[in-house]
Amino acid sequence: MIKIFGPSYRYQGEILTEPEIIYLDDHHYDEINQCFHLEALLDNSACDPQEHLVVFEGFGHDDILAKYNHVCISGYPGRTGLEFANEGITPDWTRKTKTFNFMINKPRLHRNFLLMLIQHFKLDNYSYSLPWRNNQLSCSGLLKLTENNEYRQIIMNNATVDIPVTDYRFGTEVVLDQGVQNGPYRNPLIYDKLLRTTVFEPSCVSLITDPIFFERETKISEKTFMAFYGGTIPIWVGGWRSADRLREIGFDMFDDIVDHSYQALPDPMDRAYYAVERNLALLRDFDRVHQFVMANLARFQHNLELCQSNVFYDLAEQKIAKFDLVTQEELKKLLWSPHRESNYSRTLGENINANSPAIVSVDKR
Repeated sequence: MIKIFGPSYRYQGEILTEPEIIYLDDHHYDEINQCFHLEALLDNSACDPQEHLVVFEGFGHDDILAKYNHVCISGYPGRTGLEFANEGITPDWTRKTKTFNFMINKPRLHRNFLLMLIQHFKLDNYSYSLPWRNNQLSCSGLLKLTENNEYRQIIMNNATVDIPVTDYRFGTEVVLDQGVQNGPYRNPLIYDKLLRTTVFEPSCVSLITDPIFFERETKISEKTFMAFYGGTIPIWVGGWRSADRLREIGFDMFDDIVDHSYQALPDPMDRAYYAVERNLALLRDFDRVHQFVMANLARFQHNLELCQSNVFYDLAEQKIAKFDLVTQEELKKLLWSPHRESNYSRTLGENINANSPAIVSVDKR
């Protein structure tokens, strides 16, 4: 089994000499070169590329890599669900005063665009986190993405947003110009102690910017868990079919009040823009959305209970059970072990590219 650490892996001529199970960890689209490096790795195999099995950590991949033999296992949300359940969080949804929330730490293009859209549409009455040194936004990356004149005007007119930066820390984190390195602090602890009562529980809607933007792949991050634990209505700005995939496993997507039609638009900029634009009536009307939440608390409780019972873990276990016993053992070590870094045969990414080997031969266990 080979693990590919997506954010750092770049194809450098490696050749797979025999069929492999290839586990993709984290997001793996190269936004600069606009490609999936895994595609080159598979196509240059010494064996038939279709003999490999690609394991995605998300819920569905509808992009270029879907043409290969693959399976989607909800590994990251399964681990995140376990962590949140173990934190013993006690929700309180009785003091909602904000229409919506957003949480931004690391800068990404659709997060910058969301800040611009909030200012462009003159939205207010929100809770949020933005732990940056300043609120200056880079326009160049977004402008390269679109020829849409309306989007370009929004980008150029909102390079500086009137949204004050915030600070949320335990005190020992590394502060960057844009973002905070959380170090040993896990997401459930950060949520419970720093974000629960300041960002999520006071609000009715969560504008979620999960890491996936360019690729047509569904991945659920801790931001989605926080939205459910906070008793909020989720909207995925720039996300790909998150509402569809979660609805399929039992979550309520509140389709009677939210327009999720943005989620399958081909252009990622459209998926970000229309997530906001098609829900403006909701995002501008606190009384309406607050009344909806209070009248439907059982539906929000249902979503929370799915998280607490960890439907994601159960779904992953069901898919793992379809493999042979040896592969099941390897996948479970990789997915659920607290020391995951020592439980795979070889990593393609930071380690392997340091030596730039021409041929990869992986020992079997």
